[in-house]
Amino acid sequence: MKSLSKKSKKLIYIPILFICVTVIFLFFPGCNLFNKIKGNDKDGALSSFSGSRIKITDLNGGDLYPGESLEVNINIVNSGSAEVKNIKVNLILPDLFVLDEEETGWAIDALDAGEEISFDTSLNLIDNITEDTEVSCKLEISSDEVDSFISPDYSIKVYGARPFEGNYVPIIGLHAIEDHIGEPIELYTEQFEELCRILKENGYETITFTDLLNYIDYGKALPEKPVIITSDDGYQDVYTNGFPILKKYGYKMTVFLVTGAIGNSDADRKTNKYFNERASVIRTILTWPEIIEMDEYGCEFLSHTVNHIRLGQSSDEEFLNELRQSKKDIESHLDKEVLFFAWPYDNNSPSKWPLIPVAGYRGAVRYGNGIEDMRTLNLYDIKRVEFNSYIPSNQYASYLNLNRNLTIEYLINNDIKETGQEFTLEYIIKNVDKTYVKINSLELELPDDIELVEVDPAGYIDRYPGISNGTYMWVSDSYIIKGDNEINLILKLKGTNPGKSIIQFRAAYNGSYIDCDDIEVEIKNR
Repeated sequence: MKSLSKKSKKLIYIPILFICVTVIFLFFPGCNLFNKIKGNDKDGALSSFSGSRIKITDLNGGDLYPGESLEVNINIVNSGSAEVKNIKVNLILPDLFVLDEEETGWAIDALDAGEEISFDTSLNLIDNITEDTEVSCKLEISSDEVDSFISPDYSIKVYGARPFEGNYVPIIGLHAIEDHIGEPIELYTEQFEELCRILKENGYETITFTDLLNYIDYGKALPEKPVIITSDDGYQDVYTNGFPILKKYGYKMTVFLVTGAIGNSDADRKTNKYFNERASVIRTILTWPEIIEMDEYGCEFLSHTVNHIRLGQSSDEEFLNELRQSKKDIESHLDKEVLFFAWPYDNNSPSKWPLIPVAGYRGAVRYGNGIEDMRTLNLYDIKRVEFNSYIPSNQYASYLNLNRNLTIEYLINNDIKETGQEFTLEYIIKNVDKTYVKINSLELELPDDIELVEVDPAGYIDRYPGISNGTYMWVSDSYIIKGDNEINLILKLKGTNPGKSIIQFRAAYNGSYIDCDDIEVEIKNR
């Protein structure tokens, strides 16, 4: 008789092992190991809560930020084969949640096999979460039959933010982002990179119009320095050139789509000729797969009508059809509500404002008009800062007025000033941030009929300035302003000729200029 091979011997062990395990389970139903995995009732039937789950819903929608309210649904399931009694349920929470007199523990008399029951409660995230954080909670369930069941963690991501306590939200208006631009309205790829870099260096974080609306409607937390980056029409280069840069800086953007120009694939990709037959520079338009990829990352897609028409000059019927259809196009592809549109050609007409909610929208966005001030925000007439290739990158910060942690005020008496009479002008440069800032230079521009007599030594800056091209300049590495502090410059001036004239003053800081309000001075003859 031939001996068995090693492989054959190993195969014999498998059924033997199976028989042993079966015997253990049949003859030792009270085994502690078995009870800890599933639980066990007196008759040997299995009890389990493994199907129980938690669902957390952001009441405001979108990303989660500090201070937001959450709805919690707890579903307890007896997924075993026997009834369980005297069930205790506890929701285990980290310190990042705040309860508003809501329950986190429940008692259930009994649940039959396969039976389930739900509980609802609400939570609030604490306000002072300044870093992006994964927040987890879980369930602890026990009963007469099951000592303890701990559910897997249910995790949500909370985006850290300092409370937005300012008034201004820069909303940047772009079009195409190209390596080689064909017209000034387009932006070079390296300019877009520089824009994102400067925004990040100045502490700005991108938000969407949905975030802005949730801030208005529900008090949703915004970053301390929010900014919205937008692009009109839906050019493909937003995906090929802009999207990689957005991901590099952890930014998102809002794209206003001309939905009639959006194809389903490369095979039916359209160009800007679809909505501008006279276009001198031909650019390809996004497709839905590209849009979906950007949407899944966190970018926002809103309406720019179906055919890029002048809404302000359209009939009411055409106005409603264009906006309703474009809204439907985007919502059907992305399964997200579209509540804003941008006026094509900036053809905004207040006469059409009553139709905006009829078309299913909450707001409309201009192309221009400056930096938006939340104190005077009109949802039907939201401002944007027009951005193009003419603007040099070293002026981005000042153009967008990013350095709001530095302010310049002035003091001057309102008495009538006569020729030959000296008067005092004081500039106060304040740092409203918590950390220090370094001023690179201070610059004063005086009109021809006012001259600088003296720099008052009582001020922080007490030396006479240099002069470059008619501009008085104080340049030093020692102009450092501590957090929540200020420095001043006191000037003695004299009017030489009668008339009205303007005095201008600015500070160079962090690669940009902070301008003081112009001062109009009137000099009269003695």
